[in-house]
Amino acid sequence: MRRLPSLPNPSAASTSTPDVVAELGRILSTRRWNKGRAYKRLAPSITAAHVADLFRASTGGGPLDHATALAFFEWVARRPGFRHTAASHAALLQLLLLRRARANYEKLVVSMIKCSDSPEDMRTSVDAIEALRRTGGARLALSPKCYNFALRSLSQYGMTENMGKVYSLLVQDGLLPDTVTYNTMIKAYCKEGCLTMAHRYFQLLRESGMEPDTFTCNSLVMGYCRAGDLRNACWLLLMMPLMGCRRNEYSYTILIQGLCEARRIWEAIVLLLMMKQDGCSPNLHTYTILIRGLCKEGKIRDARFLLDEMPRKGVVPSVWTYNAMVDGYCKSGEVKDALEIKQLMERNGCAPDDWTYNSLIHGLCDGKTDEAEELFNSAIVRGFKPTVVTFTNLINGYCKSERIDDALRVKNMMSLSKCKLDLQAYGMLVNSLIKKDRLNEAKETLKEISANGFVPNVVIYTSIIDGYCKSGKVDAALEIFKLMECEGCHPNAWTYNSLIYGLIQDQKHQKAMTLLTKMQEDGIPAGVITYTTLIQGQCSKHDFDNAFRLFDMMERNGLTPDEQAYNVLTDALCKSGRTEEAYSFLTRKGVALTKVTYTSLIDGFSKQGNTDIAATLIEKMVSHGCKPDSYTYSVLLHALCRQKKLQEALPILDQMNLQGVKCNIVAYTILIDEMIKEGKHDHAKKMFNEMISSGHKPSAHTYTVFINSYCKEGRLEDAEKLIVEMESEGVPPDVVTYNIFIDGCVHMGYIDRAFSTLKHMMDVSCEPDYCTYSILLKHFLKSSLVSVQYVDTSGLWNVIELDTVWKLLERMVNHGLNPTKVTYSSIIAGFCKATRLGEACELLDYMCGKGLSPKEEIYTMLIKCCCDTKLFKKALLFVSNMIECGFEPQLESYKYLIVGLCDEGDFDKAESLFSDLLGMDYNHDEVAWQVLNDGLLKAGYVDICSQLLSTMENKHYHINSETYAMVTKNIHEAAGSMEGTLTMSSEVQILATWNDCLETISRQRTVRVAFDQHYPKTCLSRCFATLKLMLFTTESAVPVDGEVYQGSSTVTIEHLTGETKPLERTVGDAIPGGARNLEGMMIVKVTKSWEDSTLNRIVQLTAEGQLNKPKL
Repeated sequence: MRRLPSLPNPSAASTSTPDVVAELGRILSTRRWNKGRAYKRLAPSITAAHVADLFRASTGGGPLDHATALAFFEWVARRPGFRHTAASHAALLQLLLLRRARANYEKLVVSMIKCSDSPEDMRTSVDAIEALRRTGGARLALSPKCYNFALRSLSQYGMTENMGKVYSLLVQDGLLPDTVTYNTMIKAYCKEGCLTMAHRYFQLLRESGMEPDTFTCNSLVMGYCRAGDLRNACWLLLMMPLMGCRRNEYSYTILIQGLCEARRIWEAIVLLLMMKQDGCSPNLHTYTILIRGLCKEGKIRDARFLLDEMPRKGVVPSVWTYNAMVDGYCKSGEVKDALEIKQLMERNGCAPDDWTYNSLIHGLCDGKTDEAEELFNSAIVRGFKPTVVTFTNLINGYCKSERIDDALRVKNMMSLSKCKLDLQAYGMLVNSLIKKDRLNEAKETLKEISANGFVPNVVIYTSIIDGYCKSGKVDAALEIFKLMECEGCHPNAWTYNSLIYGLIQDQKHQKAMTLLTKMQEDGIPAGVITYTTLIQGQCSKHDFDNAFRLFDMMERNGLTPDEQAYNVLTDALCKSGRTEEAYSFLTRKGVALTKVTYTSLIDGFSKQGNTDIAATLIEKMVSHGCKPDSYTYSVLLHALCRQKKLQEALPILDQMNLQGVKCNIVAYTILIDEMIKEGKHDHAKKMFNEMISSGHKPSAHTYTVFINSYCKEGRLEDAEKLIVEMESEGVPPDVVTYNIFIDGCVHMGYIDRAFSTLKHMMDVSCEPDYCTYSILLKHFLKSSLVSVQYVDTSGLWNVIELDTVWKLLERMVNHGLNPTKVTYSSIIAGFCKATRLGEACELLDYMCGKGLSPKEEIYTMLIKCCCDTKLFKKALLFVSNMIECGFEPQLESYKYLIVGLCDEGDFDKAESLFSDLLGMDYNHDEVAWQVLNDGLLKAGYVDICSQLLSTMENKHYHINSETYAMVTKNIHEAAGSMEGTLTMSSEVQILATWNDCLETISRQRTVRVAFDQHYPKTCLSRCFATLKLMLFTTESAVPVDGEVYQGSSTVTIEHLTGETKPLERTVGDAIPGGARNLEGMMIVKVTKSWEDSTLNRIVQLTAEGQLNKPKL
């Protein structure tokens, strides 16, 4: 007997227990198996999976006969709690087919389909039907009714592919599909939006001599709607009567739903009216669809009208109808009306479901989170099962209200409910924690996200990075950034802008510029915010050339600088005493001045003593409709007080009142400070009281003004009381306040008190600075020179010895203070400023011996000190140590080193160091600008600067066109102004200076030259073979072939061709050897040396002609 193809094993079989199946097989092999004790004992544990395994085992040659199998199948089905599956049916069919048993196969197939509860079960059923068809042939053919039942069941799961198989089996059996068959097929394909197949079966229906009915047309209308073809859907609805198909409520409802989904709500309303005229009454589904559609369009009143109409038309709203209204009210912000709908549905006997409660909670969480939680708790009592959406809404509500602890409480509730947070909820929590400066908790939440199997997205990572950067913890932000990249999460513009901002605030401008390079490499274009932040960084270190370079780069990249960009540059220029330049810049750009811009200009002119111009600017500001604020007047007050014009400053307060501008804390503090300086303490106290009564809280600076006065007068008790008052008022003293008080203590000889203040200062996380330690060392210096009547401490770091430093450190330890990295950094900085490298290095070794690793700033200061003292090898050693410690040396350090090596004549080492620098992760624009432009060029090394710029080009290190243009322009200008031009005017002069010339050319690849017609060919051949770029000024001869690299000139080639007409030559144009530069300046890139030049070939040919000329 041939083996039948096996049917697929269902997943349920994996739950079968071999022992149960084996025992069941033994029991069924006995007579009266259903009467024995063994079966009764085993029966409760038998499942459909066991039955399927038993039948499959018998199919493979087991002892169970088909009659017993069929009897057992029917008997076990009657047992309470037992239910057959598609798999158990399929296994029985396979067994019966194998044994060629007589049975009602169609009944078994129908039963199998009824037991199919999933697409997988239906696939099992289809495979069983195919096996039955292959094995039984016409003898076991199924009826059309059975096939139609199978098709309808498959259509419930959208299994159109399997439906096609069943349809093919029906046709192969010689059966004729009926209207039910075709309608089932058409509806299934229409549900999927596959109109091509639906039309094919429609055509088959017509070809079979049958006519479409209302069901057919309704299916096609639905198909057109699903495919978005509302025009044909409407046309078919209108044509139905002409096709002999009566329209019913389903016909209209299907099209109404399509129109609503397409947001054509008013056409749907028109269809509703047409429906009533057609004698069709809207049903529950019709009303619900329309109400939902109106609510989505914000037509809440119209939706409510339909809801109220439903009972009058005899239609009882369902929970879905009410939910549509609740959702509509909540999304419109009318939560009160939504709650009324909930009460209405409860009065009408319709219990709210989970959707109702979730919608209401979501609505209440927008400002009424407490009420939302009350509803949540009452819903729980009524059997409401909250989901992740419910908890997320509550968390979002509390986060919006800045009640992060309540949000975390809901998160814990969620965990107890065994409901996991999703990424959205985590993102809300992280964002709220960061807003509250709870960064450590945010970082722990990030770990929890990963632990729960989620991958944090760019928003979550960037929120944490942004929080760290705004809190001044940029190193922690960079760690998160690295983690982000390791996890495969790509940063966006917000990520980079946050990091660049943090680095600039931390004075790490170089790393910020490196990030700009990385940002561009990642394909993220830098925006106005990016450039503005970088410009602000350059302004903070007074590098205005670089700031303007970045500003021009921003414009060249097609970006329009905003108000903030102009204000940053303007304010920095004004604070640096370059107010006229700032004003000229704004005028040139045609920028409309704002309140902030006016204030910066007024501040700048005021500090320069031009208070009259400042006052004029205020008048201009008012005339242009830009009202000055308290900060605008504050800068004018500050300038007058600096000029000791207090009597002129005080009337400005009256002017402010007339303008309706309230005096701010800054203005009050300026006036109080000046009153105290002029000895008018009573007036100052009165002004202070006036400030308090006007509702202003004194700032740390306000208190410090009084503390400084008390310390100068020796009133330390009063100063200390004021510090205590500051802390009690929630105004923490800053480092300036503490330094003033410590200086007062030291001046009065209260050293222990000074160190106690230092300890308190460190205990409250106020880090002492360079000035703090300088004040204390000044005392120790004076005490060590007690026999000297006068001690000049202005040059403290030039005279102080290490013994004094050891005393300071020992005294700190005695007071329970452990010197920190900042302590050592401050003292090393002092020694480095005085170029006392030995003492600085000794202190560094001592620091390392204490287990403290030097900070990046320490290395930078030591490298600078080494360069200042010409100890370049030691500087290079510090650079290596710095890199080994994971620090990135400052470009400024490389600038000092490369310029210093050039000063020493070690050009090869300078070039080698520059090449090493290019291989590191620096912004190449910054390298070109800081090292070449600000370093070598300003030090006068024009030629080596040009050579290294060529090195960058040859190695394909990209430089922004704006930067390149500015650097090359500066090279041209510097070269044009250089003296000592190398002039080769005669053979004697060249031979006499050849050794120096050759040494220069071997080091420098760009030489400014001028020639006359007398020059030795051999010498020039050796000389120009080493050149890559040559700079030619007016009336210079060109001895090589090349092309214009930069600049433009008017040249003549009369010596070569006899043509006297001047030629214009610009970038890219060829220049033959022998040409003469008549006017202009250009850099020529050498393509052929003197030996191969056009002029030399002419000279050689002439010489050969003379030699070959016959003698007379």
